[in-house]
Amino acid sequence: MFTATITTDEAIPNAATVIYVAPDCTDSAVQKRVRGFITAGVDLVSFSFRRNRYNKGFVPEWPNVELGRTTEKRLVGRLKMFLHALRLMMRHRGLFRRASVLYARNLDLAVLALFAKFITRSSNRFVYEVLDVHPAMTAQGVRSIVLRWLERRVLKRCELLVVSSPAFIDCYFQTEQRYRGKSFLLENKWPCDQMFAHSRKLSYQIDASQPRWTIGWFGNIRCPESLRILAELADALPQRVVIYIRGCASLLGEEKLMDVVSGRDNMVYDGQYCAPEELSAIYTGVHFNWCVDLCGGDNSSWLLPNRIYEGGYFGIPAVALADHETGRTVSRRKLGISLPSPLGEHLYGMLLGMSADQYAQLRGKVEALPVTDFVDHGDIDRLIRTVCPEFGADPGRRK
Repeated sequence: MFTATITTDEAIPNAATVIYVAPDCTDSAVQKRVRGFITAGVDLVSFSFRRNRYNKGFVPEWPNVELGRTTEKRLVGRLKMFLHALRLMMRHRGLFRRASVLYARNLDLAVLALFAKFITRSSNRFVYEVLDVHPAMTAQGVRSIVLRWLERRVLKRCELLVVSSPAFIDCYFQTEQRYRGKSFLLENKWPCDQMFAHSRKLSYQIDASQPRWTIGWFGNIRCPESLRILAELADALPQRVVIYIRGCASLLGEEKLMDVVSGRDNMVYDGQYCAPEELSAIYTGVHFNWCVDLCGGDNSSWLLPNRIYEGGYFGIPAVALADHETGRTVSRRKLGISLPSPLGEHLYGMLLGMSADQYAQLRGKVEALPVTDFVDHGDIDRLIRTVCPEFGADPGRRK
C-alpha cells in the first residue's frame, strides 16, 4: 500500500495535516500509528528518533525526519540531543506552521514538540499520546514531583489527551494530575488493511489423553517476574507445558533470558519478529497468550498490552492477572482467562485441570468475537475528527 520514501529534507512535503513526533521510527507501535493515520487519509510527516534495539535496518516508507539515535545517556547527553532535534525541526518551520495537528508521544517528546510549536509560532492543535505511565511519574521524591509538574504544564496546553487504556485516565490523569480536559481512548488495535491478510483461525493440536500446552509470550520481553513464573511452571510441568518466547528482550536483557531458557528443554526463545507480517506464523500452534506484566509498578496494573489484540485476533485465549486492567478487560470481553494471585499456583492448577474439550470451547468463544475487538474500524478517523473537525467535513481528503 505504501510507497517507499527517502527520508531526506528534499523528500519532506511542504504541508501536512499531522506532524507526529515519535520516540523510535523502528518501533512497531510507531509504525502502526503512522499507518493508521495514512489509511484514514491523513497527510503525515513524522519527526522521530531511532533506537538500536531491533529492526535496525528499517527505513520509513512515509515522509520522516530522523532526529538522531537515542541511548541511555546522562542528563547532559539528553540535553544535547534535545537541542539537536530542535534545530532539525526549525529547518521545517514552515511545515510546523501549516500543519493542523502536532501529535507527540511521551512526556519528553511532548515538551520537545511544544518548544518547536512555540519557536515556530505555530497555531496547530497539540495532541499528547500516552501508551505507558512511567514508574517515575507515580513515585515519590523530587524528580517525580518535577516530572508531574512538567506534565501538568503539557496537559494545560494540549487539545486532546490520547491514551491506550481507560485506567490511565481513571487512576492517574484524573486523580494524580487533576486533568479535566478532553481525552480519547485509542486502544492498541491494528489497522484493518494489515490484519485482514491473515486468516483468524489458526491450526493447533491437543492430545486429549494428556494435553501439552504451549504458552506464547510475545512482543516486548521486559518482565523478570513473568520469566520467573513461567520458568517455575516449565520445571513443574516438563511434559505438559512449553513456553515459546518471541520478541525484543533488550529491556529484560537477552543474556538473562537465555540463561533461563537454555537450561530448559521446554522453554524456547526464537528471537525477534516483524509485525504484523509474522504474527500469524508465531501464533500458530500456541494455546495460550501470556498477557501479564509485573515490572512497571502502577503502569503494569493499568495498561492494555498489544498482545491481547494480536493474540485475540487469532483466537488465542489470553492469560491475565485478575486485579489488573488487562485481567478485567479479558474477563469482561471474554478474551481468555483471568487468574487471581498467587499467579503461579493458579496457572498450574488451571493447566492441569483443563481438558481438550474445555479448551476447544474456550478458544471457540475467542475466535467468535467480532474483528472490531482487535482491529481498528474507524477509531483513528474518530480521533482525527475529534481534534480536527474540518478533516471529516472534506471528503476529498480521503485516499
